[in-house]
Amino acid sequence: MIRTKRFKYTPKELFSLLITLYFKKSWWVYVLVLILVMIMTEVDNQESLTLFLGVFTILYPFFYAIQLWKFVKSKSNKLLSSERLYEIDNEKIQGIFDEVTHSTIKLDHFIKVEFISNTYLLFLSKSQFIYIPVESFEQESDRMWFDAEVISKIKNRLG
Repeated sequence: MIRTKRFKYTPKELFSLLITLYFKKSWWVYVLVLILVMIMTEVDNQESLTLFLGVFTILYPFFYAIQLWKFVKSKSNKLLSSERLYEIDNEKIQGIFDEVTHSTIKLDHFIKVEFISNTYLLFLSKSQFIYIPVESFEQESDRMWFDAEVISKIKNRLG
């Protein structure tokens, strides 16, 4: 079993992680719409639709970023950026937020693993995950054990 250091993501760091994750998943939609706009500009003379799609493609990411910033800064999501540590073994990950608040998750419940911005993201659903920054490991040997035992176990189970 290993134990991470206590860590806390600031709202800015959490926002950066979430926005990176979002654009990593959906970049192709924006590229597709931009290509469509370029084709429509050359082929068709429907300027209003082309203009709408072009403006929408450019402005939507900004509106989404504003919405995401509000989500991260919301008092109702305070737990997202609260200080925590994890105790990790071959079967489960236990998040410890304070003396009373604990959350235990069996490794079998994770459906996907990603590594973004020096952070492990272990997904429980398409949009629910726990994050463990590389810096939170006490020693490099702990991180290597985590990679070899936990991450590989999840990836092997998923295929």
